Amino acid sequence: MSRKSKEEELSEYEKDYLKRLTTKGKIRSIQKEESTISEEERTRKVEEAEKIQIESAQQIQEASAAKIQSEIDIKNKQEFLNKEILLLIDELKVLKTELEKEPVKRKVSKKKVTPKRRKTVKRKVSKKKVTPKRRKTVKRKVSKKKVTPKRRKTVKRKVSKKKVTPKRRKTVKRK
Repeated sequence: MSRKSKEEELSEYEKDYLKRLTTKGKIRSIQKEESTISEEERTRKVEEAEKIQIESAQQIQEASAAKIQSEIDIKNKQEFLNKEILLLIDELKVLKTELEKEPVKRKVSKKKVTPKRRKTVKRKVSKKKVTPKRRKTVKRKVSKKKVTPKRRKTVKRKVSKKKVTPKRRKTVKRK
């Protein structure tokens, strides 16, 4: 039997099967029409599905490759950092041994104490209260009083003390 004969037999079998289902009432006639798809449409849909499947597989492979590459990069960075840390630890050990070999005496000098500056106290500047202006009063005429003669003041005399005269020194004669 050739390939076409098998396909024809299958299509006839499907048609018979659908007729039996419609007679039993399990499938409506609308669904029956939808289920009969030509071979060309089937192959076209299968090919589209295969294309989509291939594309999704490629995307998955690319994503997994990118993930693996990022993990490799992270591991390389960690190894580099670990090597750097080991180098720094070795340098620290060398420096510690050098310090232990040569004890260095440091001269301690005391700082001079400077006197603290006194803070100047700021005085509060108080504003003068504004006093209301006085009203001008009308000047009254003042009558003049008679002038009485002034009394003379008596001058007090100073009592002078006698000056003490210094004692004379005796001069020594020279030979």
